[in-house]
Amino acid sequence: MTFTNEHTLVDTFVRLLKSNRTPWGRLRFAREFYYSRGRTDIVAIGGANVLFAVEAKLHDWRYALHQAYRNTCFAHRSFVLLPKSGAFSAFSRVGEFDRRGVGLCYIDGKNLVVLHDSPHLTPLEPWLASEAISRVRES
Repeated sequence: MTFTNEHTLVDTFVRLLKSNRTPWGRLRFAREFYYSRGRTDIVAIGGANVLFAVEAKLHDWRYALHQAYRNTCFAHRSFVLLPKSGAFSAFSRVGEFDRRGVGLCYIDGKNLVVLHDSPHLTPLEPWLASEAISRVRES
């Protein structure tokens, strides 16, 4: 599956979220959560108010990893979403994802594949987690 731009990658991911076709089950979500350190492409909440943050990139997985790591300040689980070929390239450096507590996934047809899972983290800034959860509930 090829994506012409990052927006199409995010749109495809959103369609999977809407159809509940993710390994995480049903999630409520919002696009583009802005906070003082940047902008997260997708924030979502699952059962027990588990907050997910997802950074999507067509290329430059290292920058996406940096962004996803930054998101761990407020998210319980943080992921990088890449096209399949980029995800496998990034997976060769899975230790960098491990050290930062960030997961890695890609879209394969009508499925979201998690190559490397994100651990459940305690946000360092719970007030920011509350803001993100409120943003999702407002959507």
